[in-house]
Amino acid sequence: MKPATLPGVVLLIGAVLCLPLGGSAAEPPRWEKVPPVDFSKIKLDDFSDDELDLPYYLHHFHTVANAIEENGPTRGFMTIPVWRGRDKNQQGPHNARVMESHLTLAFFYCTDRPLNPYFGDKRVRDRLEAMLTFWCDMQHEDGRFSEYKPQGWNLPATAFATKFMGQTLTLLKRARDKAPIDAALYERVIEADRKAIMVVLTRDDLFWDHAKRFTNQYTNVFAGAAAYLNLFPDEKEIPPLLAKKFAEADRDFRSPCGYWYEADGADFGYTLHTHHSNARMTYERFGHGTPIGDMLERQEAAWNDWLGYNMLREPDGSTFVFNRGIQTRQKQADWPRQDGPFAERVENARAFATTREERAVWVKSKRAELSTSWGKFPDLVFGEGARGSPVSPYTFLHREHKTWYPTNAERDAAIAKLPYVASDRFVKQRKDTRKNAVFTFLRRPSYYATFNSGEQLTAQQRLGLGMLWTPKSGAVVQSQTDSDVGAWGTLADSAKLVYEAGHVDAQFSDDLTRVTYPLGKGGRKTVTFGENEIEVRVEHPGAFREQIPLLMRENAGPLQRGDGRASLASAGLELRYPESVRTVVQAGPRVIAETRVQALLLPATDTLRYTIRFTTAP
Repeated sequence: MKPATLPGVVLLIGAVLCLPLGGSAAEPPRWEKVPPVDFSKIKLDDFSDDELDLPYYLHHFHTVANAIEENGPTRGFMTIPVWRGRDKNQQGPHNARVMESHLTLAFFYCTDRPLNPYFGDKRVRDRLEAMLTFWCDMQHEDGRFSEYKPQGWNLPATAFATKFMGQTLTLLKRARDKAPIDAALYERVIEADRKAIMVVLTRDDLFWDHAKRFTNQYTNVFAGAAAYLNLFPDEKEIPPLLAKKFAEADRDFRSPCGYWYEADGADFGYTLHTHHSNARMTYERFGHGTPIGDMLERQEAAWNDWLGYNMLREPDGSTFVFNRGIQTRQKQADWPRQDGPFAERVENARAFATTREERAVWVKSKRAELSTSWGKFPDLVFGEGARGSPVSPYTFLHREHKTWYPTNAERDAAIAKLPYVASDRFVKQRKDTRKNAVFTFLRRPSYYATFNSGEQLTAQQRLGLGMLWTPKSGAVVQSQTDSDVGAWGTLADSAKLVYEAGHVDAQFSDDLTRVTYPLGKGGRKTVTFGENEIEVRVEHPGAFREQIPLLMRENAGPLQRGDGRASLASAGLELRYPESVRTVVQAGPRVIAETRVQALLLPATDTLRYTIRFTTAP
């Protein structure tokens, strides 16, 4: 052996001798487990009124943190489906949406509060740094992230990344003196976040056509850019790009009907949740009196005006029920409250908001509940999709962002201006300009009805008669999204779905109170909205049935059926049909609290005429 090589051999032998037993040169030191919280050392009084949801997440945080992959090529990946559900988590480590749980770790690592024993904890830091490193390694060189497949770079993975990383960086910057992370990694994350913002704002060839159809995905970058500019106010390149794309989004992303496009149509869940999240985070930087802030307020006013026709208040104020058959993507039946900063400036948003008095009642009830079961919390329950995600990063995203609660009086004044409350007689029709989508709203003293027509934009939509609401009972009929027997419509004898699970090419009378549309090749349906009744006439060769999805509240009494008549006395509702019709009732799922769908089926041949009458004065 040549003498010149001897030092290298000695160094190699020394390195091998220094390896831990069972280890390898590529493996970092093993992490110490993150311990569970000892709730005997934490008091309920340590939690502010805005933190009463945190004990559950604090209880489970050690499970979340310890699920970060420790070794190998996926070191830093979140291995359990705490966010995005089992289906997305198991797709593989290419899914950047799964990695948005970095915000959960950042929140507990960076939050200096008596309730949080994990502040500055090295065991949490090790895992957070691994997550952030893995996240940076996932990124395409141009700034994009993947979601559904390896190297499947797309808009949602990239734009969502900017929003959640914006808040993680906010927490890290604030806590860097007492809860730091590796300085080089911190700078790398900042640069990765900026690259993601820039690629979304500049590459219309990659994203804009898709964004015009799925608008909530793109508007995440407005939130992400706003957070970045809060951190780095001297940034020069992003502000003009942001202003330009924000104005273009206002032009291209919104229907003249008032809704934001989702799969080219109206969807409640994505706009009320994801887009609302994006808007409030953007508004946190660009508030009232700025061009972007004022535009956000105008957008919010238009959206809430749309909701005023399609999200109807239950008489007890417990929730608002959707004209849900028009939903293009999600499938909610109702929405209890919508909170954020906008109700302070946007009056019609107050109708749907939690009031200060309601908030105080909830706080008192929640503290009493926690005090009786302190330290005992439900298990983590995993499921499919975002709804099967027990620890969402959204829990930690808006904790520092303003929420404005109206008083009961302010809320009631806004409710009094809702169209179907302010007036007991009108006919209103709205038409989209991108697609053939027509929405007709009819109010009479005893009822309010919606009729949805035009092109079916996604397979889950159910058009035709949408819902029926009365001043006394609230929603009494509701066509169910993506349903067969729960859809309000006409079903041919050999078919699986009603005709209204397709295009409804409707023709209206001049006063819009009579609508006619074809049923397949040989049938026709006419709906006439009268003063105290709605008449439906069906002409259809051969056997068919009409389906009417009633909303049945528990303890409201049964549906009474007899020859030619069915009635729901508690709702003041009566249906009349030929005595020859032998009705069938088919029970459906619970859709709103204690309310279930119960479909009344009217079998017929060739023709059917039935009426829905309102027997109780409002």
